[in-house]
Amino acid sequence: MSIAIQTWSRACPNATACLAAQAKVPVLVQGPPGVAKSSVVWQWSQAMNRELMYLIGSTHAPEDMSGLPFLSDCKTFFMQTPPKWAERLSRPGAMLFLDELTTVPPSVRAAMLSMLTERRLGDLVIHPDTLFLAACNPSSMAPNASPLEKSMANRFFHWDWQHDFDAWTSGMLSEDDNFTPSWVPVVPGDWSRFKPQFGALIVSYTRKNSNDRIAVPTNDEDMAFATPRSWKFLRDALAAAESVGAPMDIKKNLAIGMVGKQTGRNFMQFLNQFDLVDPEEVLAGTKAFKHNKTRADLTVTLMTSIVTAIKQKYTEDRMDAAVELFCSNLGKDTADLVFCQLRHLVEARPTGSPLSKKSLAAIAEFGTRIPAHLRKKKAG
Repeated sequence: MSIAIQTWSRACPNATACLAAQAKVPVLVQGPPGVAKSSVVWQWSQAMNRELMYLIGSTHAPEDMSGLPFLSDCKTFFMQTPPKWAERLSRPGAMLFLDELTTVPPSVRAAMLSMLTERRLGDLVIHPDTLFLAACNPSSMAPNASPLEKSMANRFFHWDWQHDFDAWTSGMLSEDDNFTPSWVPVVPGDWSRFKPQFGALIVSYTRKNSNDRIAVPTNDEDMAFATPRSWKFLRDALAAAESVGAPMDIKKNLAIGMVGKQTGRNFMQFLNQFDLVDPEEVLAGTKAFKHNKTRADLTVTLMTSIVTAIKQKYTEDRMDAAVELFCSNLGKDTADLVFCQLRHLVEARPTGSPLSKKSLAAIAEFGTRIPAHLRKKKAG
């Protein structure tokens, strides 16, 4: 399932921002005029089979982002109706591109806040599948620009745009202006299965480094900083990156653009020193693994790695070994964590490949030990 290193070597230099957007994290890219920010974002939308909607916030009033009030039929209260263009956001497959964000008046930016994170525009509920991207020029190059408020800045992954010189060269040497975009990864449908893995790692890090849980800068230059929201965004972005086999430098850039330079680098150093367990050794039975309640991050990481290993190389024996590990080993000590990952493991087998009697028996026995609150979740 992971993408070959050769593919990443020809990736778009802004692939990090594209990955963050696909993790449903609002993305803000900054770069000088004329470096193809808008056209490349349009190319991304084509690669992801999404409808791109282009919006310049400075041409809108605050009501356009929060809904225009109108009196209800009973005339006892008013409702907020969104503009017609926003209706598209209520359905899947949309990508909203907010250009020239720093030139948007603060009153309009304030109205955008709930649209970006609460996914509401007046009485319209924005579909959870909708992607948000924004762009701006450096303040010195943008008319009437103003620094983003901390509340707005913390709602974005921040990325300094890099000009794709190779794509520009191919277009300059063609007769038909064919500026072929460089490759960008498109995350698979099951990318969210990696969320618990990176969530556990972030919890482990922030438990040991309490000063990095919330670190709001006092200056206007540092736009990325650590809060519970941006740590959650980082978890999701790292999950998306893992799902496409992104190299470590991509993950490092995600961390820096989400929680800030120093905190991001500290967290990546923590990841680099992480004592990972080889899933192939566990599947082969050459290495034993037991759950340690003080290191739940190790357990979650191993389980997600096992699922990936089964997806990449499936045999009935390997599936039996994985089910035994999940249900008969780890399930005795941490049924909650196993319950979250077991579905992904079962779905990792090729279509039409039935589970063996051995695996079915192990899953059935594990089912008798599922806590009551998880049984309710399963039933729902």
